Amino acid sequence: MRLRKEVLSGSRIGDVSVSQGEASIAVLPFTNMSMDPENEFFADGIAEEIINALTQIGNLRVAARTSAFSFKNKHVDLRIVGERLNVKTVLEGSVRKYGNRVRIMAQLISVADGYHLWSERYDRELKDIFEVQDEIARAITGRLKLTFEKGAPQTLVKAATQNFEAYELCLKGRALMYQRGLGIPRALECLQQAVSLDAGYALAWRV
Repeated sequence: MRLRKEVLSGSRIGDVSVSQGEASIAVLPFTNMSMDPENEFFADGIAEEIINALTQIGNLRVAARTSAFSFKNKHVDLRIVGERLNVKTVLEGSVRKYGNRVRIMAQLISVADGYHLWSERYDRELKDIFEVQDEIARAITGRLKLTFEKGAPQTLVKAATQNFEAYELCLKGRALMYQRGLGIPRALECLQQAVSLDAGYALAWRV
């Protein structure tokens, strides 16, 4: 099984108002429920991967990662989140990693009334983490009654590395890049370690 999935390119984040019939979503940072605080990079990475997967759906507006992650560690009413990000729905979640297994909780919420539109718990082995991300993205697509446009990829992501350690290092490196400043040297170190484990890992080279 190939362990890493790279999101296909493409995003349509815009500043226009959401029309009455337009589907829109913000994926908030997933909460790290693991004992190890280092796993926060892993939780953030999963949320970011789902964001990137959802941008492949042509009739869904997806809030940019930077905008959605501005609410990290903040307890804000989801109606306010919806107003600020101009979206109708929000995806919240949590991640608990233990040994070679992971538990992901995900819930889709309407910001208009706070009602849950969909929720699911995934208990899987770490090697299946990417299939879970795809399942979550497709579950959202189905719940919002969206359809794939003609010619759209049937798989929202594609494999890019077989090395799970390289994948985790890349997630950490990308997260540190967003912190800027002193985080950049640490980010570069993580990315260098990732490509040393898999020289063909294109995403680690591009960051």
